[in-house]
Amino acid sequence: MSVDANQLAGWVPIRIYWNGGTPVVDWCWVGTRRFTEPFFDHTIDKCLRLPFSLLFRPQTPIDSLGERHALAPGLQPQGFIFHMSRCGSTLVSQILAALPGSVVLSEAGPIDSVLRAQFRDPSLSEATRSDWLRWVVSALGQRRSGDETRLFVKFDSWSALDLPLISRAYPGVPWIFLYRNPVEVLVSQLANRGAHMVPGAIEPELFGMNIAEVFEMQPEEYCARVLALTCEAALRQHQSCAGLLINYEQLPDAVWTGIADFFGIEVSDFDMEAFRRVTRLDAKNPSLMFESDSQAKQALASEGVHRAAERWLAPVHERLEAARLAHL
Repeated sequence: MSVDANQLAGWVPIRIYWNGGTPVVDWCWVGTRRFTEPFFDHTIDKCLRLPFSLLFRPQTPIDSLGERHALAPGLQPQGFIFHMSRCGSTLVSQILAALPGSVVLSEAGPIDSVLRAQFRDPSLSEATRSDWLRWVVSALGQRRSGDETRLFVKFDSWSALDLPLISRAYPGVPWIFLYRNPVEVLVSQLANRGAHMVPGAIEPELFGMNIAEVFEMQPEEYCARVLALTCEAALRQHQSCAGLLINYEQLPDAVWTGIADFFGIEVSDFDMEAFRRVTRLDAKNPSLMFESDSQAKQALASEGVHRAAERWLAPVHERLEAARLAHL
């Protein structure tokens, strides 16, 4: 199904795929539905269960995103969330989503696709990728019910490596970076790996590696090195263009004692009650109550995990802590 940009009100891009050497956008009808699920894909999965969405799925050239942006620019981002992974970023995004008038995009696949588009077409300039990023965020960050006033974007963890490009595309937009005890993050990732923790699932060149060497590494080393590179990227950007560093141990209070002010949010008593309701639930599975797992993760850590954390992650974790404390 092919449509013009002026016919795409109520639709959002859900996938960008390459047809030969050309990027194509796959759209889904969302209508007035808010993105309140823990992840973007969760909301889209619900939308795709509708018979209408199964029957009508527009595909357009990527330039249609630019045309749509010109017609309906969408909300300007008010804050960006970057993270080490498994460190409370979903909790933060869920709390922000509880605010009336907020649009929260949590790890939306089309955003990741345009950020990594240079691996599909090495001739792409940074300017083109920046344009595509602004276009796709604009298409995703539309007002749907009419009363939305704020847009927040939670990026995939590896997107921290593109922080310079993102900051140039959106100068002045405040960003935060969340991190956690390295042993606990490693234990979580090795038990249930994200895409970036699976060698080859994401281009190893993004992490300054090649496909041969990543398959020679032990799992603990590969995971620790990827996590360390993510943290290093955030720390470099923090030094040149200060964001807000948040240690997992500061959550959830840091949302209303630091992040809200940093993002320019006035928190009412009504908002605080909504925040506290969110913190009582498991952020990734809101049907369950939250239970702290730090001690359990520490108990599960193997010798290999401790060695990898000490060698690759402890130094950058210490520098993150020093930088955070210096800005208190």
